[in-house]
Amino acid sequence: MRKWLIVLVSTVLSLSLAFPAVANEKEGPRSEQTLYKADVRIDPKKKQIEGSVEIQFWPKDSQAYVHIYPLAFTNEHKGELWDELLGKEVELGTYDENRILVQGKPVAVKRTGNVIEVPLPEEKSRPIVLSMDFTMKLPQNEGRMSYDEHAIWLGNWLPILAVKDQRGWHLDPYEPIGDPFFSENADYQVNVTLPDGYQLASTATDQAAIVDHSKPGQREFHLDAINVRDFALVIMDSTYHFKETKVGNTEVRTWYRNGDSEEQAVRNHTAAVEALQYFNSQFETYPYTEYDVVRIGGSINGMEYPSIVFLDGRHYLPNGDNAFVTVVHETAHQWFYSLIGNNQVDEAWLDEGFAEYATLAFLAAKYPKVGADRVLRRLKQGTITPYYVQEHLRPGQTLHAFPDNESYSDLVYSRTSSMLWMLREAWGEERLHEVLRHYVSTNRFGIANAASWKATLSEAAGEDAGAFLSYWINLDMSKQGEAAIWLEKLRQNQKNHGHPMEKEKAEK
Repeated sequence: MRKWLIVLVSTVLSLSLAFPAVANEKEGPRSEQTLYKADVRIDPKKKQIEGSVEIQFWPKDSQAYVHIYPLAFTNEHKGELWDELLGKEVELGTYDENRILVQGKPVAVKRTGNVIEVPLPEEKSRPIVLSMDFTMKLPQNEGRMSYDEHAIWLGNWLPILAVKDQRGWHLDPYEPIGDPFFSENADYQVNVTLPDGYQLASTATDQAAIVDHSKPGQREFHLDAINVRDFALVIMDSTYHFKETKVGNTEVRTWYRNGDSEEQAVRNHTAAVEALQYFNSQFETYPYTEYDVVRIGGSINGMEYPSIVFLDGRHYLPNGDNAFVTVVHETAHQWFYSLIGNNQVDEAWLDEGFAEYATLAFLAAKYPKVGADRVLRRLKQGTITPYYVQEHLRPGQTLHAFPDNESYSDLVYSRTSSMLWMLREAWGEERLHEVLRHYVSTNRFGIANAASWKATLSEAAGEDAGAFLSYWINLDMSKQGEAAIWLEKLRQNQKNHGHPMEKEKAEK
């Protein structure tokens, strides 16, 4: 296995020369943790949802902003990028929010796109309770929130507070490229009423749900999710089954339908189990007690949410070859996005690039042939950059600046994972993963950003990583030589002395 790693690194170095300049669930909530209480009734036949949500939170301003992402699908979107995301045969949905109350009193709100602005009382010394009723008819498309004849999949469907940080409020619109979401951890209590004959999988620990059968022909599920970044849900009919395996304290469940390839379902389940085991050992133990991999319709490929990921039906076809790799990548997102949050609009490289590196590391360890092919492809895409330099494109830019999905993939996924692979080549896997564990531990349940990673990397290296990151993440070609020297110094220090942290420990 070492032989192909050496070949890959040599390939990358030659490419660079050839193309030069151009909370843990058990820890419980924080004292100021936001709490979402939702009560929804879902009609799978009519594809309708009605319900209410109550948000208890500590105010940060004289107003709050709430993202209502389903509003994005009540209007028509035109263009190639939207067609790639939603498909060309799209049915619009409807969404009505009404009876919006703050502290039990009606308020007038202002809507801009998929965001509503809610005025708050002047008193800021206690939590605010914002509540609203809503009704929606589901849109039909190929994306994250839609339905087919056997399932309803609900990603980014509940109203969720916008984030305010040192840069101000983040009120970004729904974009057709990437994952245009940014949220903070919260607790969720969600009651879901369904007709008999339907089942669900969600961000909550569904096996621990209290199920009320008191209403004839219906079941009410009481779902709790503690310290999570979002709440996703899939409603399934009786054609669905699941395979289940326990990994540590986490039940892994992989859902599939009648008619799907049983062999491919087993392969996907095995990948989820093995990936969770591997990432537990490398990046810190997964804190949640259930993880669902759910087959949906559409063509989203894979989409991650806390404790649950969506896979479209192509991953359950016979002879799916390496379809299981998507499972691995989405499982890696349970660390890099779910456990460590980031602004996926402005710094998508922090979750997608790190999740892709984790995927490469897993494949190199468990499936070397598949890993070799994927690593080589990522390194080629991540290091041949003259066109992107010329077009002033880089990994560290906002989503709307990417002209197409190819540039997004090359820069956000490939270049970032290539950067991490170069660190791995210099430091070795063990040392790099020790640094990543420290990064995970430091930012656990919080929000990481470019400065967080720079601080972690600089501390681990013993000197400032600014030039290295400017070259790799900002595509600043004036820093190429300095970045190469910095990396070589890292390699020599590791070879001769170990890393600064080890030396400091030894001296103590």
